Amino acid sequence: MSETTNQNDSPSAGGSENLRQLVVEPATRERVTLRLAFILCCLFLGTAITEASSVYVLPLTIERFTPNPLYIALILALNPLFGIIAQPLAGLISDRIWTPLGRRAFLMIVSAPIVALALLFVPYASVLWHIVLLVVVIQFFQDILYGSDQPLLADLVPPEQRTLMLGLVKGFENLGFLLVLYLGMKLVASYRLEYGAERYGLPMYFIAAGAQIALVMIPAFFLRERRIVRDKIERMTPARYVRDFIEQPMLLRLAAAYSVRSFTRTAVVGFVALYAVKTLGFTEDQVGSSWGIMPFVALILGIPLGLMVERFAKHRALQAGFLIIIVGSLLGYSATSPMALAGVALIFGCGDMILEVTHKAFMSDRYPADKIGQLTGAVNIFYAIGRTAALILVGAVVKAFNPDVDWKSLDSVAQIDYSVIWIVAIVAAVAGILLLHSARDYRHEARVARSDVDE
Repeated sequence: MSETTNQNDSPSAGGSENLRQLVVEPATRERVTLRLAFILCCLFLGTAITEASSVYVLPLTIERFTPNPLYIALILALNPLFGIIAQPLAGLISDRIWTPLGRRAFLMIVSAPIVALALLFVPYASVLWHIVLLVVVIQFFQDILYGSDQPLLADLVPPEQRTLMLGLVKGFENLGFLLVLYLGMKLVASYRLEYGAERYGLPMYFIAAGAQIALVMIPAFFLRERRIVRDKIERMTPARYVRDFIEQPMLLRLAAAYSVRSFTRTAVVGFVALYAVKTLGFTEDQVGSSWGIMPFVALILGIPLGLMVERFAKHRALQAGFLIIIVGSLLGYSATSPMALAGVALIFGCGDMILEVTHKAFMSDRYPADKIGQLTGAVNIFYAIGRTAALILVGAVVKAFNPDVDWKSLDSVAQIDYSVIWIVAIVAAVAGILLLHSARDYRHEARVARSDVDE
């Protein structure tokens, strides 16, 4: 089935029956239990603490070895670059295997302790190549974790609860970011003041390692996944992988928009710690207390936004999210104080949360039960491409916008202008709005059509 549909697919031409044919049968219709909800929240919280450490502490750690923004960006880009390989691989494998521990759970139980061990070594890195090697290990297996836990929502949560559950787990994910920004960054600053920069970030890396064990590995043992019986396991080829993806109506367009959303978010979030420290002159705890508003807003508004966007066509909700991002980025360009940056984080966080809870629920409507991991992995390729492109592009642009800086000397680099991150985000958000202009929400249209028939 191609991405475009004929006129008979519209409510006016074909009624609700044609639309129902475009709605994929979900993997489950059983409602989520409190036990399952708790486990999912733990998994997302644990992976989020490591991810937040990578986003906010790791750039400042790398900056201790090289101030060059392009080099920093290239090292940070290892995360999404490995995501292009690891996440689709994890999704494809977990669709096709079954172990006594489950399928997604098995990969999580194996990967989490490897990530934890590598995190423990980061503060003890003495040269740049040590950091690079550890980042390779951390990000590869962290991406396997993301490639395993994200399909669980489509596996175990019925469609009518997905936006609500996405809001809930994203709330806990943002709780992880809050812990890093409000508590972790304060610990990092205190440790640096007391012991110097030799073991930079040690408290936060140790906390992240503990979270991998306590919140990811251990809860994964209790997932109780459902075994999906496949009539026939077909041999996977690159051509078939692509065909399975583009056969799902609207998924290609949504994945492209997901890539743009990733680019927009990463252009800001990937560099905001460096922007605050190297451009505005903030300390680590000021970064945490100001930008920490973003995950705090998402934590509070995750469930309400999940419930709210379910009432509307999801592509329109996504466009609204991009528009809010534009407003936040315009204000971010002129922010000069922690209070001003906190206001930007408030607005940016609202837009980002709308995009997050809407986009994943929207795309999961297109996943057949026997290909959830495969298609989730394919979609994650688009997200990783957007994130990689944003990191490398912003790093190169920042370097170009600071021509007078001597990048070879650590001591001479006191201030770097990272304000271009906001301009890049604005341009990308506009592209996202335009890309979604002709998208369609088939499930929403079918629901509206049924309501019209009932009336």
